[in-house]
Amino acid sequence: MKELPGDVFITGQLLEAQMQALSEQGVMSFINNRPDMESPIQPLSGDLEQSAMSMRVDYFHIPMSDGLTPGLIDASVTAYNNAPRPIVAFCASGMRSASLWAFAHVKHMGVEPVMDALSAAGYNLEQIRALLTQYASHQTE
Repeated sequence: MKELPGDVFITGQLLEAQMQALSEQGVMSFINNRPDMESPIQPLSGDLEQSAMSMRVDYFHIPMSDGLTPGLIDASVTAYNNAPRPIVAFCASGMRSASLWAFAHVKHMGVEPVMDALSAAGYNLEQIRALLTQYASHQTE
C-alpha cells in the first residue's frame, strides 16, 4: 500500500477480508477503480459494496477501463471531495487509482506537487503530465 497526500492510500485489488481489516484499522472509505470481470478471480464490485455497507464505511465504484474520460475524472473529484478519510483506492495494480487521485487533486495542489507525490509513492506517471496540466488550467465550474 502506497500513501499519497490527503490521507489517501493506493493499492492493488482488495478482497472483502482485507477491506474488513482496513476498516478495523480506521479506513473510512474505499474507491474501487477496477471494472468488474477484468479477471476471473476478482470479487465483484457489488459484493465489495455490500461488505463496505456492513462495515459502515463509504464505497465508490469508479471503474476505469478505456482510459481517462471527463465523467471518470468528475466522479473521482466528487468521491475524493466527499469521502471520509482515510481513503483506500484500488485497482489491479494501483496505477489507475493513482492517476485518478492525481486528477482529483491537481487543481488545488498543482501539477508539480502532484507529480512529485506520485513519484515519491513509486508511480511513474509522466505520461499524464500534459493532461494534468491541461485539466488544471481549466477554470473550476
